[in-house]
Amino acid sequence: MATFAPSLREATLLLGHVLGLDEARLLAHGEKPVTGGEAARFRALLKRRLGGEPVAYLLGEREFYGRPFRVDSRVLIPRPESEHLIEALLERKSTLPRRPRLLDIGTGSGCLAITLALEIPGSRVVATDLSPAALALAAANARLLGVGDRVRFVATDLEAALAERPPFDIVLSNPPYVAVEDHHRLSPEITDFEPSQALFAQHGGTAILLRLAALAGRRLVPGGWLACEIGDGQIEALASGFSRLAPELEWIEVRKDYAGKPRTVILKRRPI
Repeated sequence: MATFAPSLREATLLLGHVLGLDEARLLAHGEKPVTGGEAARFRALLKRRLGGEPVAYLLGEREFYGRPFRVDSRVLIPRPESEHLIEALLERKSTLPRRPRLLDIGTGSGCLAITLALEIPGSRVVATDLSPAALALAAANARLLGVGDRVRFVATDLEAALAERPPFDIVLSNPPYVAVEDHHRLSPEITDFEPSQALFAQHGGTAILLRLAALAGRRLVPGGWLACEIGDGQIEALASGFSRLAPELEWIEVRKDYAGKPRTVILKRRPI
């Protein structure tokens, strides 16, 4: 296992976590004494970080779209790039009915489903995942953020989720899209700690995305939206596969990530 040297900021965050102080307050009160127990807990966190464990897991929290979400090894750590899914869908909020039905497939921490429930008042959200452990954490996040009664969490696969009646106005997903053969290209910080089931897919990483498009093409309302996060270098294969498997869907937008690579795709179901 690789050894990671914590940065000064990471060490500051971990110490603040132990002392119950945010970063600004810790820096402003550097003279605060540290007890023996606090020093021991800090050393234990540093040791885990030296072993490569992500800081978000050590803190037990990651911010997403300005809100705190609990995270641990049951779920992927939310990334800033996934906020593009939220932004793209909120730009289309005016096209939705008064009480839209939303489906988040592979919800993980629940960050996408819960954020949309908060940002689109009146929305009815179903969030699915194959992992009951991930769903338990997502449900806890929903309760903590005040939408525990508006997001329904279901342990299921794609077909069962998309067979629900009536159809959905939005289907969104940050599915597994890293090619299995690219395992070695990821940092050990990811592969050794984050759940592999949520990371890797067959057929160059496109297997789940192609299944999702084929099913969503039939289960979206006419004019409904499909929003997905995709992997690097997949755009051409997906455009060809979506056209073949989901002719009901029209490509509307491809949004690039902070590195300038295609990361979010937005499709719309054609009118019948």
